[in-house]
Amino acid sequence: MLERVARPLAGLWNGIAAASNAVYRVLGSPGKLLQDFLNGAWLGHSLHPVLTDVVVGGATMVIFLDILRVFFGVDGLEDAATWTLGLTVVAGVGTILTGLTDFKDTGTGNERNVAGLHGAINIVAVVIFFISLLQRFGGGHDAAFWVALVAYGVISVGAYIGGHVVFKYGYMVNHNAFARGRRAKEFTAIMPVAELAEATPTKATFGSTALVVVRRGDVVYALKETCSHAGGPLAEGQLKGDNIECPWHFSQFRLSDGAVRHGPATSKQVAYRARINAGQVEIQGPME
Repeated sequence: MLERVARPLAGLWNGIAAASNAVYRVLGSPGKLLQDFLNGAWLGHSLHPVLTDVVVGGATMVIFLDILRVFFGVDGLEDAATWTLGLTVVAGVGTILTGLTDFKDTGTGNERNVAGLHGAINIVAVVIFFISLLQRFGGGHDAAFWVALVAYGVISVGAYIGGHVVFKYGYMVNHNAFARGRRAKEFTAIMPVAELAEATPTKATFGSTALVVVRRGDVVYALKETCSHAGGPLAEGQLKGDNIECPWHFSQFRLSDGAVRHGPATSKQVAYRARINAGQVEIQGPME
């Protein structure tokens, strides 16, 4: 049902994603650092859900304080409700910024459509919460309660849709979480070194596991080929110094251990130990 509701607005969602990408391109290198911060590359997982927890938790506390005040006659809660709602609105702005940053790299189709619907509903909720906050600053606490209650209902719907996007489409989830790759207890040959061109990302297979292998002189690196962000093919990516860049959304991973160097990926890439031995490229791992 959500897909049917969101699909007619596909043009809007695609336009928002394109506009967000354009903003970051204009910002250049500082924009890349800002994107890494807002994606949560430094955190190890998406920053967006951290802030949504603050929003939903803060909104719940505001409603609870208002119920105590309005229905149970508890005095002196106006300031607490106002400050809590202020925190909720500030966190809401953060969720919008982090959400838009994640959204620009969302896959097209139903995933992007439903994620766009989720974001639009939550933006509406934050705006309504802000209106309630302004009412409280003007002393209209009773009227502000009913406005906040409407916003709470709206944001609850938005939160439900957010869960739908994550659990149905694996949005911003590590795409290697349930398939880390076949394990090699001992160093095992995967390809002749003669087939591995210098400084050229090359696809290799180890059983059912696809790897991207890079040779620099006598040093060899091997990572799982499936990008942890959205499943992109790293073997089709480019080398950027000591990193490899995914061709889909330009996440960068360190060749030596798969660490995230630039987002939107937030999860480390599965990495293997690799070496050249007797004319063969051999791997062991994955590294823990």
